[in-house]
Amino acid sequence: MQPHLTHLFMEVGDLEKAKWFWLEALGLQLLDDRGVYIAVGGHGGFAIGIEQAPKGQVSAEGPEITLRVDDVDVVVERLKSLDIEIEEGPSDQPWQARHAWLRDPDGRRMSIYSTETPTMVMKPVDEDGPKPA
Repeated sequence: MQPHLTHLFMEVGDLEKAKWFWLEALGLQLLDDRGVYIAVGGHGGFAIGIEQAPKGQVSAEGPEITLRVDDVDVVVERLKSLDIEIEEGPSDQPWQARHAWLRDPDGRRMSIYSTETPTMVMKPVDEDGPKPA
């Protein structure tokens, strides 16, 4: 069997706050809910596994999570109306995308973006390097 990357995983300080942030504020779907663990994602994309950490043991360091949205400006206005701070943007980037950066409830940096350019899907690297799907 070949390995398959299925999801990112992170621990959070407040699972209910994280659930609200990812589902209500950002609009992802709840894929699994086991009380102390949830998985969010859906809409044909990737999943994030989120688990309640023991009190005081959450480190906000980790990968930057990036979400593609239809219109980053509309989403940013919605997030601001929910009192979620936007650290930077939205602004046009040299890689043909419009990005905004914010932090999740545990302080992990994340970005949301929109683009008119189709997202490139990469195939596994072979001797010639990565190739678009």
